[in-house]
Amino acid sequence: MNEHARVLHARLHLLDRQVVRESDDRLLCKVDDLEVRPGDRPYVTAILSGPLALGPRLGGLPGWLMTETDRLFRGEARPGPYRIDMSLVTDVGSAVRVAGHPQDLALERWLTRNVVGRIPGAAGTPEQDVPESAAGDASEQTLRVREREEDRPDTMRLGGLIGRTVRGPSGEVAGDTADVRLVQDGPLLAEVRQAFRLAGLLIARRRAGRLFGYERGPGLWRPSLLGALVRRMHGEIRYAEWDQIESLDDDEVRLGVAWDRLRSTADL
Repeated sequence: MNEHARVLHARLHLLDRQVVRESDDRLLCKVDDLEVRPGDRPYVTAILSGPLALGPRLGGLPGWLMTETDRLFRGEARPGPYRIDMSLVTDVGSAVRVAGHPQDLALERWLTRNVVGRIPGAAGTPEQDVPESAAGDASEQTLRVREREEDRPDTMRLGGLIGRTVRGPSGEVAGDTADVRLVQDGPLLAEVRQAFRLAGLLIARRRAGRLFGYERGPGLWRPSLLGALVRRMHGEIRYAEWDQIESLDDDEVRLGVAWDRLRSTADL
């Protein structure tokens, strides 16, 4: 890993953050999930937003209702979530800042296409109002909208990795994935900036909601009462490097090494 590469944790620093346009601080959407290009060195390719991104991540009946309701009101065949290419991300802080000319999202976009766009003499849909020729360098690109689920079949969702059962080499349950560590030393995106690579998984002995960062980092500084609460809720927490993960399937993560060989989160 490049010593100077930026390190983030997907759930702690990216998921559910607001996305704003760099030029005028206009709120665009939220980071509901992240698109990942799989492989030996998987990396994040895009921000995904909207009910078709958040619903599958939530799962259960609420996620199903969210997904099916959005599909009902969108006219496309097998629609996909809104997608913002990671090459347009200029900063990740309290909000995620992006360059470009965004199309209207969510309800605004649906109303423009299905209601306003049907009125004689009304303005065109966002796709008509923003010409394809607007795409140039990264700062001039349009924030794309996926129209069909099958548009990018060679990708996966990062949110699906969080909350999976983790098993050791012998099949014993080791815990559950609590977060995904990202390092910005992946491939160059659109010749602009390097991608965030999936470097490893934080694994908690017990599933008890999300972590808030107090369990990782040199020194593990935190109020003693909060530290005790984290240990009681989540049990021991370890970090598995990506090359220590033997396989991923739809529901589980299989480690290639024993739990005792995983790093402490104090090293992160």
